[in-house]
Amino acid sequence: MSSFISGQYRQANSLPPERQFTLKAGQILHGKVLKQLGHQQVEIQFGGRTLTAVTSGGINEGESRWFQVESTGNPPVIKPVRSDGSGKPDMQQILQNAGLAGNKEVRELLSSMIRLQQPVTSEKLTEAAALLNKSADKAEGLSVIKWMVSRDLPLKDTLFQPILSANRGLAEPMNGLLQQLQSQLKTSGELPLKQMLQTLQDPYSKVTQDLAIQKVFERLTGGTAVEKNEAFNALKQMQILPKEATLSNWSNGLISGHTTKGIEQLIKSLAALPQNQTVQQQISELQIALKGLQPGASQQAAEAVIKGQQLLSSISPQSHLLSLQALQIQQSNTVRPQVFMQALGEVQQLIGQHTNSVSLQLMIKEIVQKMGSDFEARLLNTTNPASAALNIKAQLQALIDTAGTPLQTRDTAEQLINRLNGMQLLSADNGPQQQILMQFPLQLGETNTDVMMKMNGRKKSDGSLDPDHVRVLFYLTLGTLKESIIDMNVQNRIVSLDIYNEHEHLEQIAKPFIPALQTALDQTGYTFSSVKFHSTKDVDPPILNPAEDALSSAYHKVDIKI
Repeated sequence: MSSFISGQYRQANSLPPERQFTLKAGQILHGKVLKQLGHQQVEIQFGGRTLTAVTSGGINEGESRWFQVESTGNPPVIKPVRSDGSGKPDMQQILQNAGLAGNKEVRELLSSMIRLQQPVTSEKLTEAAALLNKSADKAEGLSVIKWMVSRDLPLKDTLFQPILSANRGLAEPMNGLLQQLQSQLKTSGELPLKQMLQTLQDPYSKVTQDLAIQKVFERLTGGTAVEKNEAFNALKQMQILPKEATLSNWSNGLISGHTTKGIEQLIKSLAALPQNQTVQQQISELQIALKGLQPGASQQAAEAVIKGQQLLSSISPQSHLLSLQALQIQQSNTVRPQVFMQALGEVQQLIGQHTNSVSLQLMIKEIVQKMGSDFEARLLNTTNPASAALNIKAQLQALIDTAGTPLQTRDTAEQLINRLNGMQLLSADNGPQQQILMQFPLQLGETNTDVMMKMNGRKKSDGSLDPDHVRVLFYLTLGTLKESIIDMNVQNRIVSLDIYNEHEHLEQIAKPFIPALQTALDQTGYTFSSVKFHSTKDVDPPILNPAEDALSSAYHKVDIKI
């Protein structure tokens, strides 16, 4: 799951490892004089870049201090800034020049920028003040602005509001907004968005049905003659295979343009796995099948797809749904042949045998994909934009852009878009470290709740989050236990857990489940270390403030672009 989430967010949100900005007249920034060049010219270093500048004041080699840009010619002209006596710029003078001397939040922002040696301009301080005026919670607004400044993002309301929304997290549940939108759309006709919102209410059914269809295909390619005939007729009844198909030519109907893309996607998925002889052989079979899409080779191609899915599932259990979806298989909600119902029962029994953790993992994956967190990444990497838009985020944007959408409905859709965009912005890369923030609705038993998940860790060479060294925080509200926080730390694949809840006897309740947890971790290649239970009546749990958290572990590297 971590690699899937990290990969999707990385494609849409990766930022350059070095932030770039252009020198501006009036800008105040920290630098070090490396060499005197004569004629008032110096070689000076700002962040990670060295340039030649003209100084209008006396300064010594090796001296580090704050400078103000007087002009941006070639070379630029800079002058030392008046100090407050501690080597730092006189903040009061800067605030007075910007007309913000009495704004304590902007003063705190300026202090933070100076401490982190970030460039300062009156324009940036004025923009920050304007955003703070719109924020009901000044402290939270200031945290978000500090984070935006640290990433050199423009201080614009179109960015501030999404980040602020995501930073609030569970204080404003996404589940409530989705239910509100669903209610507002009741009289809006048959919109794709309405159908997608309905699937969020029961993702378990969607997951099990997808797996059941896969099992029917397995019987079609690997069963007895009777089983093949039953499976074939069932797939025709559910309109997965065309009505005119026969058992001898059914695969000609399956091997279409959509299926070609499905095979190509399956090859890519297998190629991303750790390579061994079995994986390489299956890739080779799929490639041969892809080249031979003709009547004599159609059955071979279909069998290769099923075998490839089975192999992918055995090595990476969360991946087979992707390959199935890539085949563009559609199912009827009204026709349920006996063969399909038998397969569905087998799937439900299989999931039950592997405990609820398997079904929960599959449901979370289904919900994450349905929400459209990776929409931009898919849009950039597809030749079929219509397929990439089959998610809630894309449909929300379409609803907003549609003329005649009621004002209240548009407002709810914009709030949801802001939340999704804000999470993407807060999940952007930060040098060698990465933070991934996700919030999604989830039905646990009879309870509709929100899950907030924040992952922090170092990146691997390919840019994905390293699952061997990561910290994951889960915030969720349960029906009986109410608000719960799970803090999971992974170091060298050794897992320790801290669980926070107001229930004083939670440890006694949870103790019988610890051996199952240890077994589940062992099966996935992790080692269980410890689990500690904390009552929130006695101990303060970790507070969810993604912007502030990102700042505390920020990786600062500045690049001056002349």
